[in-house]
Amino acid sequence: MNDKDRRSSEWFRLWPWLAAALSGVLLALCFPPCDIGGLAFVALGPLLFAVWLKKPARRSGWYHFRLGYITGLVFFTTTFSWLSELAGLFDSKMLLGLPLLLAAFLALYPATWAWFAGWIVGEHFKPIPQPDPTEPFSRPPLLYSTRNLFFSLLIAALWTALEWVRGWLLTGFGWNALGVSLHEELALIQIVEFTGVGGLSFLLVLCNAIGVITLLRLRAEIGRVRLRPHFDFSLTVALVVVVFSYGARVLFSEQTKAKTEPKNDVTSLHVVALQPNIPQKWKLEHGHEGEIIERLRELHAIASLTDPHLVLWPEAVVPGGMFSDEDTHKFVLELAAQVPALLLGTDDNDRGAKGEDHNSAALLLSGEKDVQLYDKRHLVPFGEYLPLRWALGWIAGDLVPGDFKPGRDVGLFKLKEPALTLAPLVCFEDTLGDLAREPVLRGAQVLVNITNDGWFGRSCEPEQHFVNSIFRAIENRRPLIRCTNTGITASVDSVGRVEKWLSPFQKGFASKQIRIASHGAETFYTRHGEVFSIGCAIVSITAIFVHALLLRRRTKTS
Repeated sequence: MNDKDRRSSEWFRLWPWLAAALSGVLLALCFPPCDIGGLAFVALGPLLFAVWLKKPARRSGWYHFRLGYITGLVFFTTTFSWLSELAGLFDSKMLLGLPLLLAAFLALYPATWAWFAGWIVGEHFKPIPQPDPTEPFSRPPLLYSTRNLFFSLLIAALWTALEWVRGWLLTGFGWNALGVSLHEELALIQIVEFTGVGGLSFLLVLCNAIGVITLLRLRAEIGRVRLRPHFDFSLTVALVVVVFSYGARVLFSEQTKAKTEPKNDVTSLHVVALQPNIPQKWKLEHGHEGEIIERLRELHAIASLTDPHLVLWPEAVVPGGMFSDEDTHKFVLELAAQVPALLLGTDDNDRGAKGEDHNSAALLLSGEKDVQLYDKRHLVPFGEYLPLRWALGWIAGDLVPGDFKPGRDVGLFKLKEPALTLAPLVCFEDTLGDLAREPVLRGAQVLVNITNDGWFGRSCEPEQHFVNSIFRAIENRRPLIRCTNTGITASVDSVGRVEKWLSPFQKGFASKQIRIASHGAETFYTRHGEVFSIGCAIVSITAIFVHALLLRRRTKTS
């Protein structure tokens, strides 16, 4: 074999792996810090080309699985690279490997999808030989639009189902689902009031699959006498147009409604959000409690002069928690008495007869002794508790010395003036669609997230956290207000329009008026949750079972 043939052979073996890695890079570019959402329409294309064009003679399923795993490993390691910031915070070089460790698990999802994409299609998209001159109208399977569309819909359904599973399996980490990349495309994302983010992911994967199929069809049709219409491509484009048109109609209706809506149908809530920008090192080290207290006192004193209805403090902002000792409790009550209502985050330790620890939100109303409490229900693994402590305690026990207990009740806070019901969401609970919709079902009119993104330094984590939370407002058609220690302190209206109030790592406060519909209707998503994604999971399981059965019968008859 000469050098030219050897190089050609090496390239033939190597290009599928490079294509899989390229898909991982393109997926990462869809999210902050690059945030090029339009790439999501083509990001999976290189991986699909590698799966459908390069078929080894044996063990093709394992081969496709490995291609998908490479894509996932590159994507998740890159997009969640901010986890390595914990190494400096805890002075542990072991934590530098956290992004790769998490990616090693999460990559199983795109790997499973790549296996399915190759297996369910079978020989349908294999390279097509030159057409037989004696059979000018012969049609290989690739040229059937109905079959192409059918397979593409199945592939899109499985991706959507896997993202849904990723959001809850082993407590779940569903950040950066493919549909989240479209957060700036307001007209396209309005369908999440029916489908959740899963509907957007489904649409994007369908576009990726049909795009690759169209290129393969064009290659196959070169030299043929008669070309067929690409109904699969046309129907996919039509679906995108329908989704866009619906969203444009919603946005237009919202603008018209804002101009003509009677004043008694809208409540104006004057909110002040404090962003104290307390360094995370201060929270982990003793001796900074006085500085934190004075920073809160200073900002609150100025904010209270704006005559707000509600003042927000971020997550776990009070040193030791507002119930930790008498002096801290008096400090919180003193400042709460200066405003009609104060909502703050507090670590609530040794509560009740069982002495449980909770990460909580508390609402204090002027003139009332009772404190409204909400305990965070979805805890952060390896942050707020250590999974399998009996097995992993010797490895990470020092980093997570104690476990918080998850709350049991849906959070609902009642304001007196104006008379409103708030849904408190603590930390990354604003990224969980099913959790956020539950209080809306029980009457919540506005979502309020208190969080602290200071754990991850000057990384892209605060922006990723924020873009994942935007969809909670659209899914439920309720405004979302975010108050952070440092991060993205902002508001999102019911159609996803964003107003950023303060920049990350800026100490200060924002005073804003929030328009809230007095009688907001419940959306399909609010009532039924992730039914679209669950439907995709049922379709995928059925397709796997039926296809396996057909292959078995075909093997017996051959």
